[in-house]
Amino acid sequence: MTDQTREQLVAELASLHRRLGEEFFATRLRPLLETDLTVQQLRALALVQVDGESTPQRLAEALGVSAATVSGILDRLTSAGMTVRTPDPADGRVRRVTSTARGTDAIRRLVAHDDDLPPALLALLDVDDLRALVQGTRALLAAARRLDV
Repeated sequence: MTDQTREQLVAELASLHRRLGEEFFATRLRPLLETDLTVQQLRALALVQVDGESTPQRLAEALGVSAATVSGILDRLTSAGMTVRTPDPADGRVRRVTSTARGTDAIRRLVAHDDDLPPALLALLDVDDLRALVQGTRALLAAARRLDV
């Protein structure tokens, strides 16, 4: 396969991926419209999710807000069962913030693609196309793991 052919295939795949995203755009917005979380709460929860754990001080710096503001954000997230604060084993004055399963699910619903493809959509594909789609998806997953995305 020539580099030009590879480049053409990559460009077509990117274009198709964008077009498919457009088809599901409204469906993907629905969880955002249904959430009770504020933008700052979502940002804080996302930061905790990305880092695995955080501290109120790190969150305040990343969000560009005061420690008092972060404290209120974390109070609401903790009350909603989305985060937990635990003492730092090395310094009991410092609190570590981690996401709960509920917090992880909330972020995943907002930013991740649906876990399941619509059965009605898959029913429209013939078996050969399904096989090709499975093979291509396996290849993408393997490549993503190599990138450590």
